[in-house]
Amino acid sequence: MATKSVPTESRERQKRAAEADSGTYVQQLRDRQNAYLARMAPLWAQAHPYARRVLAERGLTPDDFRTVDDIPKLPPMTKQDYISDPELFRLDHSRAPGFSLEERTIADIIYTAGSTGDPTPFYDTVHDRFARIQILERGARIAGVGPDDTVMNLFPLSAVPHQGFLSATWGAMATGSKLLSALTGRAYADFPVHRRMDEAIELIESQSATVLWGITSYVRRVILRAETLGKDFSAVRLVMAMGEPCPTAMRDDMRERLTRLGSPRVTVNNGYGMTELMGPSTECRENGGAHLPAPAQFFFEVVDPQNYTPVPDGARGLLVLTHLNRRGTVLLRYVAGDVVALTHEQCPHCGRWEPRFLGSPYRVDGLTKVKGTLVNPAVLLEGLSSLLSRGVKEYQVVISHETPSDPLSADALRVRAACAEEDQARLQQEIAATVRAETEITPEIEFLPADGFGEIAGGYKFKRFVDERADTA
Repeated sequence: MATKSVPTESRERQKRAAEADSGTYVQQLRDRQNAYLARMAPLWAQAHPYARRVLAERGLTPDDFRTVDDIPKLPPMTKQDYISDPELFRLDHSRAPGFSLEERTIADIIYTAGSTGDPTPFYDTVHDRFARIQILERGARIAGVGPDDTVMNLFPLSAVPHQGFLSATWGAMATGSKLLSALTGRAYADFPVHRRMDEAIELIESQSATVLWGITSYVRRVILRAETLGKDFSAVRLVMAMGEPCPTAMRDDMRERLTRLGSPRVTVNNGYGMTELMGPSTECRENGGAHLPAPAQFFFEVVDPQNYTPVPDGARGLLVLTHLNRRGTVLLRYVAGDVVALTHEQCPHCGRWEPRFLGSPYRVDGLTKVKGTLVNPAVLLEGLSSLLSRGVKEYQVVISHETPSDPLSADALRVRAACAEEDQARLQQEIAATVRAETEITPEIEFLPADGFGEIAGGYKFKRFVDERADTA
């Protein structure tokens, strides 16, 4: 039967209605952001050491920030600015009378990585904790988590508190879900509270967990181990694979393995987030774009990395964020170093109007030259992920010198692949072909046993791309 076409006039009415709705949402969002800014700008001048210095240097006052469109009057700041002196970005409530108990009480200290590996504190007051809970609840609901779920928090109980553990904890609790915590991670001798992976897997099976929430590589490792043990994961319906990219091939691999574990219909959700965003953006459907759960809390700019001019909506550019409603650590025009695409169009899948990140963000400083060829690690790793469904259990790319002790020797690109011995001859050719297609470089290939990477989440995130040249420079 022929599909009845929609008259042109009707399509135009629908388009005008959508544009009107978009305009209404954008204006409402701007109104909320401007209301927050009216409160924040005086706090910058009163109680924010970094902002006081910048305002004085630029001859600016709070009155110069009437709307969020005035925020670009401030200079951009880098991650190095923040981690070199994190106390500069912590509000001093003693200089701002009238703060409520919630605004001035420190509730949590979350840590983000420093340039030398030392953790950098990110302070949450109770005000910020409540904001974080709201963000995580909304994000979890966008992903489909609800009160009928049992969420297994697979983030490690690590040496320093981190965003991921809080995301799965508060996200589950705020939606009314039942919460389990694996409590895996590096053992601590004084208090033996950590569990082994196999114990976490037993909990998933015995408690019929419906949601697995954790670092992408570790969640996959749990699924692989459950296959080896012959476990029943038939209750699992959703994987929240966060903290690392999860390209389509990796999603398909996890879904196929979970099908073999008894779960025929699994969604794999991958979001984009960082400590400074207070929670991940999440997808309403796979590869549908990651929704920002509470966009009014931030002012986002997506700019050309060369001159910091705005790029068109939906185009890739450098992400710059400003906190509009925080009290602990507050960052102004913070350049996180990620290249993203942000759209304000209505989501075609769920109809929401929140801005969405499209595609996979990547580090602007992650691009590297190998043998004179510019390599984008994100693209290379996504290409290699297709091998997960063809016998590769796990993989890692290592860039080094041909002679490790000689920093002037030629570059070498090596792929480490864990697989069964009988698959090595075939995979030798497939890995080489994949790397050449993405980089025009012929790699060295090192094969490991199928379990050769061991317990990969002993720290926090598995380093799937390692550049060892920096260590010898």
